Amino acid sequence: MSLRLVSLASGSKGNATLILSDKTALLVDAGISFSRIREELRDFGLSPSSLDGVIITHEHADHVRGLPKLSEYCRVYAHPLTAKEIYFKCGDIKNVADVDYYEGGYTVGDIDVEPFRIPHDAVYPMAYSFRVGEARCSVATDIGVPTLGILRNIKDSRAVLLEANHDEDMLRQGKYPPYLKTRILSDKGHLSNAATARIAARLAADSAVRDIMLGHISENNNTEKLAYDTVCATLSECDSEIALHVASQCVRSEVLEVL
Repeated sequence: MSLRLVSLASGSKGNATLILSDKTALLVDAGISFSRIREELRDFGLSPSSLDGVIITHEHADHVRGLPKLSEYCRVYAHPLTAKEIYFKCGDIKNVADVDYYEGGYTVGDIDVEPFRIPHDAVYPMAYSFRVGEARCSVATDIGVPTLGILRNIKDSRAVLLEANHDEDMLRQGKYPPYLKTRILSDKGHLSNAATARIAARLAADSAVRDIMLGHISENNNTEKLAYDTVCATLSECDSEIALHVASQCVRSEVLEVL
């Protein structure tokens, strides 16, 4: 049994990640347009109605932009507090699944879904791990600071989509207004390249991780090369064999096979 992880889009303009097993297709977040979601799914022989579910991390627009239309075609999985906030922001969302104890995890098709809390300025933000048999992967973005809980939840995954949002110097010297810089740098904001590198070092020391895909890279306060080089340098210092990949805003990523 195996899983596949592919980022359809990752960044401040929209996020969507496809998780596939041999029997089940899940979308993590729907922050891009419905038309783009439909086009991307077509390349995998899928359609919106063939998705087994869309799993939402939090209610910010770059994670739910395409959800109102997509929810007409498939089940929606979100923490009840997040679902309530989406109603307020987006209006009626259809087909929201009723999960008895959301944080305890649940199963969709043959994939076990394991939610875990992350620090971010949303009502109840969550990241997720996914498991089929021994195959396990995680999607963890929009994180203010690294926490032991996050490390515990991703260290047993073979592949992790992990945020590397900004370079601190670029952000501090950039054109964003002070309030926005403060928000991004706060404990409920986003991970810097340096913070992501520290997580990578911990994973290199003691984890099952073999692939890290860097995501949610800011177009204004970072570059893909800078994010990659910062984390790669740390992995090299650790003499780690973890392979590093990058998820982009406008181009679908490579497919990571998780065995």
